[in-house]
Amino acid sequence: MPSSAPAPRPDIEEEASAPALPPGSVRTAVSPTLLVLAPLRAPGTGRHGPLLGRPRESPQRNKVAWLEVLAVFLLSLALAVAWWHKAWQSPAVTQIGGAGDADEYSWFFSWMPFAIGHGLNPLVSTYVNFPKGVNLMWNTSVLLPSFLMAPVTVVFGAAFSYNVVLTLAPALSCAFSYLAFRRWTGKVASLAGGLVFGFSPYVTSQSVGHLAQVLTASAPLLLILLDRLLVVQDANPWLEGLLLGLLAWAQLLTGEEVLALEAITAVIAVAVLSLLHRRAVAAHLRYAWRGLKVAAGSFIVLATPFLAFQYLGPGRVQDVHPPDTYVSDLLNFVVPTNITRLAPAAALRVSQHFTGNGSEQGAYIGIPLLIFLAISLFLVRKRGITWVALATALGAGLLSMGSTLHVDGQRHLTSFLRLPDFVLQKLPFLHNLLPDRFASMMFLGIGLLLALGLNELKRLKTPLQVGGTTLAVVGLAFLCPIINYPASASPIFTAFHTGWACPAHGAGRGGSHPPVVLMLPAVDELDLRWQAESRFCYAMPSDTGMTGTNSGDISRLHMLLTVGDPGAPMPAITPAVRAEAAADIQALHVTEILVPPESPAVPLWTPQGQAEMVVWVQQLLGQEPEQSLDPYISYVWKHLPSVADIASGHVGTFSGSTQPPS
Repeated sequence: MPSSAPAPRPDIEEEASAPALPPGSVRTAVSPTLLVLAPLRAPGTGRHGPLLGRPRESPQRNKVAWLEVLAVFLLSLALAVAWWHKAWQSPAVTQIGGAGDADEYSWFFSWMPFAIGHGLNPLVSTYVNFPKGVNLMWNTSVLLPSFLMAPVTVVFGAAFSYNVVLTLAPALSCAFSYLAFRRWTGKVASLAGGLVFGFSPYVTSQSVGHLAQVLTASAPLLLILLDRLLVVQDANPWLEGLLLGLLAWAQLLTGEEVLALEAITAVIAVAVLSLLHRRAVAAHLRYAWRGLKVAAGSFIVLATPFLAFQYLGPGRVQDVHPPDTYVSDLLNFVVPTNITRLAPAAALRVSQHFTGNGSEQGAYIGIPLLIFLAISLFLVRKRGITWVALATALGAGLLSMGSTLHVDGQRHLTSFLRLPDFVLQKLPFLHNLLPDRFASMMFLGIGLLLALGLNELKRLKTPLQVGGTTLAVVGLAFLCPIINYPASASPIFTAFHTGWACPAHGAGRGGSHPPVVLMLPAVDELDLRWQAESRFCYAMPSDTGMTGTNSGDISRLHMLLTVGDPGAPMPAITPAVRAEAAADIQALHVTEILVPPESPAVPLWTPQGQAEMVVWVQQLLGQEPEQSLDPYISYVWKHLPSVADIASGHVGTFSGSTQPPS
């Protein structure tokens, strides 16, 4: 370049004006100080509006072949199938993880094709929590995956669809994060970072039954689009903005909470990037503003009907979870739980004190990996992307700790120390976020830092390369999840699949709603899967597993919906109990009462518990039930006495045996 030529202005990323290098070449990093203090170019007009000097050169990014991404996807998919091999031995009748929340997703997957096929609104249902119903926008109803999987669900069943989507989740996360990291690093380094994000302890813990929280593949795609829109700026801002809006809308209908976590973390990362390179922001603002306007506009157009139904429609819900419970304990970052392969007994004795439960304790990073990340930070400190990764990891990690510090399960310094999440808890629409789930975004930053550090090792001498690589491998080994991941049996229950449990046709009141079956106990989340198996031939006055119950909701005002709660004694059949039960049956339009089968997947619902429930209903109604003729015996009362007879006790007599009918 002639000495009289104006010096090119550094971009927000440090490689802005560097010429393309041949494969295998090493580019010298530029100091962040120079980026901030570098003189601006002389006034002129550039490609994307008023710029400084000659047209701005975009930052250099690695070109990634789609065959690379496909190979990473297939590799990670094979790892996921091997990891969850127990469920994949019989995927139609076995679900990945444990019973409970996974059965709720069986309902979600089944409801979508049923609602579409019957002309019902898929965003709301009175088939559950009857007669009030539930607003599915307030639930983790994975609307978009349920819609896409509807044909699979109809043919192979909800359990199979659940297994497919959950298995694809880490594979897609790994492949897309590889695609994102490859923009700045090499193949092996990007693969290592992608594996950390795709198969992190967060994913391991949430995969027990929280499908929506594992579907985080949009996060690395968001990173790519923001890099192109805010930094690279070498294409069409309208198109990139449109893609960003579509991505946000798709994530809204996949997991609204994950979208909120991504948005908050992105704000933190972009703020740090802008502060580091504040002198370069003005030159990028016009392009970015064009794209962000399109992104916001397209998202608003697409998302407004769904958000309006959520916040203005029926069944609006707030205060879903208790505050300051599901948080990342400070020790969890260095102490593993029982979801990690290398978890010594001493560590498990510590982690058992963490608040929340095992599915919400996924912030473990491990000391070896933390040491390597610190080394990585030193090695790549002069690259702007390093600080984006650090802001993502550190910001999300701090937010995952909740509003007060938890150490070994105990709250500390709560009287004068508040953590960053305290601010979110005061903001509308955000106080329902579970803080510990910010760990999902933390591992995106960790994966990128790991990839950057591994890539930088190539610059060092051989002994240092070997030592650094060994430390990284040890750190990855400490993150390895348990091999025999749990799976829960989800057999097809004949009584429901064949229609035996369905009420007589036309049993509903005036045809205004389907017949109502009272499932006892109403707290069993398997009720949802059994209703789905029955092809929704009945409604049920139970909200089990659904988000939609505030204090004082109709579900909590009825005695019959609490009978058989685990650990609670059965109420004696007194005149007062009879009167209350009769009033419940009348108010809830109950057509049948059904005691479903006990299941080995639900330890609290034992054969003895089922027998006690059957005897209690027999005493209330004075009738013996019909039994299903299958290995999983269900009991149903299809012809209930009149409400007046139940209340007065003018029903048949029952001997009071402690055993149900044989």
